[in-house]
This record gives sequence, structure tokens and C-alpha cells, in this order.
Amino acid sequence: MFDAAKNRVIGLPYGEKNGGSLMENRVACAVVGRTSSKSVRLPNNTSIFRAELHAIMLAMRLICKRKENNFIIFSDSMSSLQALSGFKLELDLIQKILKDCSHLTAIGKTVMLC
Repeated sequence: MFDAAKNRVIGLPYGEKNGGSLMENRVACAVVGRTSSKSVRLPNNTSIFRAELHAIMLAMRLICKRKENNFIIFSDSMSSLQALSGFKLELDLIQKILKDCSHLTAIGKTVMLC
């Protein structure tokens, strides 16, 4: 599977936590790859679902800048993966992610979401 997932980019949303609870409903998302990582603070009260989608979108933007061509994005959000596979076009982030995915395919990159 893509040379044992050699060129991985992993999207992970996370909340800013204090003792295991969200502090004042602050949310961020992060992407961790083999050689780079990026995190973004999201607006207060952003849902974890939207944070997961932001992380996937962020991963795709990092993939666009990489020289390699084969990538796997790992997400623990089944709802995000289902929304993407079901083409839930009423969601703006789904539209952006699908557009980014199309662009990556057009420039010769293969992205697999797991």
C-alpha cells in the first residue's frame, strides 16, 4: 500500500485541553507528516467534525507542495470520511476538499483517505 505508507500525511484535529476538557471551546487542527507539521487555530466553538475536515484540507495543501506523488491521509473521523465519500456538497469544506483532491490528481498526485 503506497510503499508501506512511506509518504504519509496524517490529519488530526485536537482541542486545546486543560485537564481533559476543552478550554473555553477553543479548537485547532493539525497535520503531521514525515518531514513537516502544521497546526491552525480555528474559530471558537468550531465543531470537531469541521476541525477534522479542516485537517484533511490542510493535509492536501501540504501534499501539493511535496515532491512525492503518493500519499495516505489518516483520519479517525468516520463522519468526515463518510461525508467525503458521499459527496455531501452542501458542506463548504467538502466542496473545497473535493476540489483540492481534483487538483492533486490533475498534477499527478495520488491521495488515499483512510
